[in-house]
Amino acid sequence: MEYFIREGNSNTFYYILRGNVTSKVFKTSVTLSEMYDIILKNTNMEFKRTKKTLRTENERLFKILVVYGGVRQSMRKIYATRINELGKTLINMDEFSLQFWYTESLSKFSIRNNVVDTFKVSKAFRDLYE
Repeated sequence: MEYFIREGNSNTFYYILRGNVTSKVFKTSVTLSEMYDIILKNTNMEFKRTKKTLRTENERLFKILVVYGGVRQSMRKIYATRINELGKTLINMDEFSLQFWYTESLSKFSIRNNVVDTFKVSKAFRDLYE
């Protein structure tokens, strides 16, 4: 299975590729360059990046990026130290907790394909880990 993230004009879209079927599973307002600065350059997981896309076969990396995107878009940019801490927390998170937050984010988003539905999950994450 392959995971694909594409940056659009105003949103970043997350896809899962299964054979010939592509499914959009999430979207955020977080840019790929920010994801690179906070998450990708601090891990040793494999990925391929172009200007507007990111591809990986690493499921854990994709889960981290989904949760990061969901939580990050509910934070103000002025809190740079909190954003860096969020990245460190996600990179060091155990698999069970990561799976929980990933599943919650995707299930809330899938109700109406609206990022606003994920804000309660993001707030709960911030309350627990800050």
